[in-house]
Amino acid sequence: MNSHLHKLRRLIQKWYISLVRMTTPHIEKSEYERDCIAICKKLISKEDTVLLLTPISHKRYIRNEELQIFVILEGHTVKVINHVYSYTVFLEQKEWDNVILYFDTEVEKRREEFEKEITSNIKHSLQNILQNI
Repeated sequence: MNSHLHKLRRLIQKWYISLVRMTTPHIEKSEYERDCIAICKKLISKEDTVLLLTPISHKRYIRNEELQIFVILEGHTVKVINHVYSYTVFLEQKEWDNVILYFDTEVEKRREEFEKEITSNIKHSLQNILQNI
């Protein structure tokens, strides 16, 4: 009985997914969106890029001095700025979430490395104090 009920539920689920896919239009990413996402991801992954996060306004900043490129992420818009041009690109929800997740993951990784460095210094200092006593 449970097997039949399970199969029925799966069949209904497949129908629902098919219906949603047929009724939801597929939105193709524009050339600007693709380029903007690629720029953000490349800048975020570079070690010399500065990543800033503001907890109150929820803005995120990406700055690379070597390339002289600045990016501001705020409310589904990405502003890419260099000394000559400024571009503002609106991202759909899915793309926005992906860029924000990529940014946050990198910030978290850097925070962990920073914390590990601080912790290792403390342990070393405590050992020095112990040896000096």
